[in-house]
Amino acid sequence: MLFNSYGFIFLFLPLFLAFWQFGTPRAAGGQAFRHELILLVFSLAFYAFWGLAYLVLLICMICLNHFLGQALAWRKAGEADPAAASVPGISRRALFVCAVILNLLPLLWFKYSWFFIRNLALLFQADWQFTPPGLPLGISFYTFIQLAWLTGIYRGQFQPASLTRHVAFSSCFPYVISGPIVRYEQLGWQLDSLAPATATGLANGLTLFSLGLAKKVLLADSIGVYADAVFGAAEKHWPISGPEAWLGSLCYTFQLYFDFSGYTDMAIGLGLMIGLRLPENFNAPYRSTGIVDFWRRWHITLGSWLRDFLYIPLGGNRKGRLRQYCNLFLTMLIGGAWHGAGWTYILWGGLQGAMLAANHFFRASVRGSRAERCLALLPVRLVSIAFTFFCLNLCWVVFRAFSLDGALAIYRAMLGGWQPGHIRPDADFFGIWFPNHYFANWLPFALLATCAAVCWLLPTSRQFLAGAAWLKWRPTASWAAGMAGLAFASLVMLTRQSAFLYFQF
Repeated sequence: MLFNSYGFIFLFLPLFLAFWQFGTPRAAGGQAFRHELILLVFSLAFYAFWGLAYLVLLICMICLNHFLGQALAWRKAGEADPAAASVPGISRRALFVCAVILNLLPLLWFKYSWFFIRNLALLFQADWQFTPPGLPLGISFYTFIQLAWLTGIYRGQFQPASLTRHVAFSSCFPYVISGPIVRYEQLGWQLDSLAPATATGLANGLTLFSLGLAKKVLLADSIGVYADAVFGAAEKHWPISGPEAWLGSLCYTFQLYFDFSGYTDMAIGLGLMIGLRLPENFNAPYRSTGIVDFWRRWHITLGSWLRDFLYIPLGGNRKGRLRQYCNLFLTMLIGGAWHGAGWTYILWGGLQGAMLAANHFFRASVRGSRAERCLALLPVRLVSIAFTFFCLNLCWVVFRAFSLDGALAIYRAMLGGWQPGHIRPDADFFGIWFPNHYFANWLPFALLATCAAVCWLLPTSRQFLAGAAWLKWRPTASWAAGMAGLAFASLVMLTRQSAFLYFQF
């Protein structure tokens, strides 16, 4: 069941909101607890649509972590150091390490076992037969959520709540499949005050949900057709001209952004409908003036997770610049591998780490100088934004490609495929520069221009909703009609329904 499906929009969501508003049972416990139970039941039902076996895995991991959290929270009277405190028979530090390993084992098995065995077979020139296990949907996301939860308990930031609370928090359907990567300290206190939906919450949530649906259906899916054509041709070793390669890479650059940003808007909108404020995940990332700035704007919850649970524990910037750059590179290398079991993802992570290290080195070199003041000038900032986007576009090629050979084919075409095709007497512009018919009309150019305008000219979804930009949303009849028209156009296009890109991660 996808957010961008008729089943979710016309059945699951109305039924959920009806129970949330009117179907709270008069059972023991407060109102917030009853809503917590409704959220739990519907979240488990939502995940069950993807496979009962994977639901069992999710529940088992949540229950295991709940009891591990209870054990980590146990402390002898008078013990102040959370790392030195102990439970009967095992130190808390050892228990925490075991808990981390137990959480990583399912992720390593389901996501990386086939990759490891395939590469070992190639290394030893063996013909090993191995059927890769299916990938449970969202396992990368909910594993990171669980690890952050255990770390918070280990560090004494909060105490574990009831099993019901833990299941409801960990399986919450707006973000369990594809983020944002929520931490308990951000959301746990909100679960204490769950209540029937308000008119303001519904208006804000439906608006954000409609915006996210439009991003996914009208922009990402529409422009993704052309990206798929070019990258698919590269994998099949079909001819690709330079303009086709560049347009294909640009199409994917915008497809990925609007696909994942659209999902995040829909998830945050669903949260607002029931009074939950999920963390922001995107802040106009293609307006970044450098890679450091980009990773403060793109997939913010993943970036903060990698910073807090990998980069800082590795030493961060506390042990000199060289060590800082090594830590950045290693953190992004792991971040690349988190996205998928393939050399393309690992290479992409390495490229991001190298660019982050270079950007940090440059910023440190010009800090306090006249060059730093020049960099703040508007013309220079515009050049920085354009250069950053250029670098990102190049990196997304290897991220999108199915294989290194496919990525190299795209890069070769981008760098050397600018010779015009065979010019026939009746050849037009497309026949000369786009001879392979991946782009046969002006529609992809119009879509690219629309995507660029949304990225660089329009306010972000949060700014639009908060009225903090020149285009201000208000709960008025005219805005309601406009959002209804946008939602209707998106619903009409749902006949070509496609899954969100980040579901594969």
